[in-house]
Formats: sequence, C-alpha cells, structure tokens
Amino acid sequence: MNGIAFKDGEWIETARTGWSLADRGGLLGDGLFETLHVIKGKAVRFDRHMTRLARSAAELGLPGPHDADGMAGLIEELVARNALKDAMVRLTLTAGPGPRGLERPDELVPSLTLTASPRAAPPASIALSLSEIRRSPASLAARHKTLSYMDNIQARRQARGQGADMALLLDTRGHVSGGDSANVFWLIAGEVYTPATACGVLAGTVRAEILDSMPVETGAFGLDVLEGAEAVFVTNAAFGAVPVATLDGRALGTGELPARIKALFA
Repeated sequence: MNGIAFKDGEWIETARTGWSLADRGGLLGDGLFETLHVIKGKAVRFDRHMTRLARSAAELGLPGPHDADGMAGLIEELVARNALKDAMVRLTLTAGPGPRGLERPDELVPSLTLTASPRAAPPASIALSLSEIRRSPASLAARHKTLSYMDNIQARRQARGQGADMALLLDTRGHVSGGDSANVFWLIAGEVYTPATACGVLAGTVRAEILDSMPVETGAFGLDVLEGAEAVFVTNAAFGAVPVATLDGRALGTGELPARIKALFA
C-alpha cells in the first residue's frame, strides 16, 4: 500500500523509503525496531516502547531517539498524513551506513524510519504449532527487538505449513519461551503464569503491563504446564491479548481470555 513515511528528517512516499546500499540494518541486521498501536494519533503504551528502545539501544551501542515528545509528535503527524485512525506504526532504527565487514564506523550516522499501516482486527483465537527452532537465553536477538528476525520468520513458516497461525518456541533447555511474535501466558488454579526473561523472552510492552497490573508467577516451565492450563493466551502490541485454542491440533484450556485479562483491553 502506498502512503507517507518519515525517514531521516523527511516526509516521503513509501515507495521511496529504500535504505542506503551500505546501511548496516539491511546488510547485517544491525538495528532495532518497535511496533506501536496508534489510536487517533496517540501511541498505546508509548512510554513502555520508548523505554525498551532506549534500553536496547544503550546495550547494543546505538544512539537511540532521545526526544520522546518529538517522537510522539512525529507519530501523530505520520498517521494524520496517512489518514489513519487505528494504525500500526513501525519505528526502525539502524546503525546507518558503514564499510564492508563487521566493524562499525568510528562515528555512526543512524537512520530512523517511521511507517504506518491500518491495524487489522485481532483474531478471536489462534492455533499454535511447536517449532523445532530453539531460543538461546544468551542471544541478543532473543532479548532485544533487533532486525535479525530469521529464527522468527522460519518458525512462522513452519507453523503455517502445519496449518497453525503462530509458532511456539522453547528455549535451548526445553523451557517454554513464547510465540514467534508474542509473549505467552497461562492460568492454573486461578494464578497467572508466564516465562521469565531468562528463558529467551523478549520483554513485551503488553507483557509488562500485565505484570504491573496483577500478580504473575514467572519462571522456567516445561511444555507440560500448558496441557493442564485453564486458559492460555498470547500478547503483543498489535492485538493486545488473544486466547490460544490449540497447540499442534490439541485443545488448550477454554479458548477464552480470563476475565481479569480481558478487562485490561476492554
């Protein structure tokens, strides 16, 4: 879909948003991104997204955006220029151009791109398929929202090939980690559970909101916990929280969101 994007200080048509041929984001995945749900110009959980981006940028040695108010203004203008009321905005920050090889230039000239698209309606439920791909808790790509997404892409391809909507990944020790693009939660005896970040989990913004809103038990859990759960659901910025109906074709829980979770997204 054609539209308007923001790239490195300019408003341009999306057909012209190509990166420099030397951009390390495109060549090496040297960069970060955030996906924000924007309603009537205001980004949902904006502060959480900016905090995560700043934290990841600092750890990976990237100059992150420092003007939160300015970024909020750009996002508001972006969706207005695209005449969108309920949108998904993709913020992409790369290390910018550099010489051939792994070494970054002495002075980075980072590249920032913002694009917007209409938000699709969340599904009523999703089907998961267990992936053969495993997440390493030591991997930066597991802990940060980097541009290096090949594991997630392959996991999703495998899941779709099995007739599922999303892949479920374990970590390298066999513990539940999460969906290919979502965090996973479950309910047992009325208590809410989710894997700890030490299980190769990306600290999602919706995940953080749930953890701040109610008691949640975090830890390392085997796959068997999902089989006996009263409810299983996945979360991300695009759809909030969605119940899981099946895993590899087997029914999980009730297929409904717990009332206390549904209330957060009412």
